[in-house]
Amino acid sequence: MSRTTALRAFVVGVPLAFAAVLTQHPMGRGDLFTEVSQNVTAWLAVHYAAAVLFPLMALVVWTLIRDLEGRAATIARVALPVYAVIYGVWEAMFGIANGLLAQTANTLDGEARQGVAEASEAIVSSPLFGEVSVFSTIGGIAWMVAVTGAVMALKKEGVRRAPLILLAIGALTIFHVPPFGPIALVCLSAGAYLVERRRATQFETGPQLVAA
Repeated sequence: MSRTTALRAFVVGVPLAFAAVLTQHPMGRGDLFTEVSQNVTAWLAVHYAAAVLFPLMALVVWTLIRDLEGRAATIARVALPVYAVIYGVWEAMFGIANGLLAQTANTLDGEARQGVAEASEAIVSSPLFGEVSVFSTIGGIAWMVAVTGAVMALKKEGVRRAPLILLAIGALTIFHVPPFGPIALVCLSAGAYLVERRRATQFETGPQLVAA
């Protein structure tokens, strides 16, 4: 497999894999603890996978702008590690920790179970690691800034509107529950494919700019 083919497979395959994972994200109608405890296996499987795939998504965007210069590309490169670290910490604290607490609670009853439920609620309402918190907000903003910067950098290089729109929709991955997360990731994957196809065509035909 050539380097070009491997890179294309990476930037297309990772978002598609993540989209498939997120289609299994539990979607309850009650409080979070009840939702997680009733679907603990699926919840933990999704969030263990997401702990790996969120940082890989940062690498996908980094790969798309790997040979670009300018302010927009620089901003994206600064934002991407912020997103990968901050959102990774939030994913571990909010997603995995709540799953492990729910898993423990399912072996308990009475006051012991209630105590675990209160611990879960403390995480959900935490100003640092909760559902709406410092870490989730900073990580989400960093992702949107990174994708926006990448789109602007690619536009400057002559990439046409369709792949840019698809990549921009990928910023909605921060709303990762279905249907928003999977749809955003499929769009990002399609945009990444078009960008890499354009890059490969440009390489084959020389320095003349090729439209995507």
